[in-house]
Amino acid sequence: MKIGNLELVTKELYKYDSIVIFHHIRPDGDCLGSQFGLRELLRTNFPDKKVYAIGDAKNSFSFLDFQMDKVPSDEVLKKSLAVIVDANFKERIELREVLDKDIFPQVIRIDHHPNDDDLGQNAIRWVDSSYCAADEMISEIAVVNSWKITPKAANYLYLGINTDSGRFLFNTVSARTLYLASKLYEAGLEADYVHTNLSQSSLDDLKFNSWLLSTLKTRDGVAYIQNSLTETKKHGKTPNSSMRVNAIANIKGYPLWVQFLEEEDGKIRVEFRSNGPIVRNVALKWGGGGHERASGAIIESFDLVEKVIDDCVLEVKNYLAIK
Repeated sequence: MKIGNLELVTKELYKYDSIVIFHHIRPDGDCLGSQFGLRELLRTNFPDKKVYAIGDAKNSFSFLDFQMDKVPSDEVLKKSLAVIVDANFKERIELREVLDKDIFPQVIRIDHHPNDDDLGQNAIRWVDSSYCAADEMISEIAVVNSWKITPKAANYLYLGINTDSGRFLFNTVSARTLYLASKLYEAGLEADYVHTNLSQSSLDDLKFNSWLLSTLKTRDGVAYIQNSLTETKKHGKTPNSSMRVNAIANIKGYPLWVQFLEEEDGKIRVEFRSNGPIVRNVALKWGGGGHERASGAIIESFDLVEKVIDDCVLEVKNYLAIK
């Protein structure tokens, strides 16, 4: 999917003196990296602009210190550009109530997910699923416009590129991805610092992973794990920190893998991954979305797990039939 272009959104970034940047719920490295990377770039290259990153990082990736800004007053919002990074539907956006005030003169969306949105007809979009991460898109804006990239901005932007590309292993990685990553290195990226913190785990993490793997089930090319909210809390984790779908990645003979995890509201978050089968088809059927090989959805209860796996098995069969 490709909607809009870099020039359209860049024009708006230049135009406004006040900019408010939003991230999605259940924050990951890409949404936080692109949000704070863009804020750092704008503050560095346009010191007279007021730039706000709002939301709640949920203490994710705390080694990069994602300190959110206070939500500006309505008087400020009325003169501000709203920027949505790495997200689409309002229900997926942290602090959607700020967007729902409907007082921003302009909203733009910068996203690599091939999904529709409900941001309104007047929203300006740059959506391009050929990018591995929203951070890759923000990096390109900086490079194309010859903006100064500080080491701090480089760290933020690299976080999302690294995590959303599966450490550069996914098929969404391109020559452009590596070129832009090289520009971040040139800008003073602290790669060793980022890599060390991303790779680090605690003894409690290992114990949790061990338990999670004990729930592993398989069926016709599909591997899956699940954790209830009770078990998650028993191990000192939150639903967000217990998302470990890639703990069962790339098992020989199982090209599709899934994690089912219970959220605080009792609903079940489903994370789909694959190295071939199009899991987006399954996610869309269950009201979710995402990429062909990495998608997500929400289902009402664990009672639906086997039905979801039925659909996953079908995708594996379709994939093997044309392989």
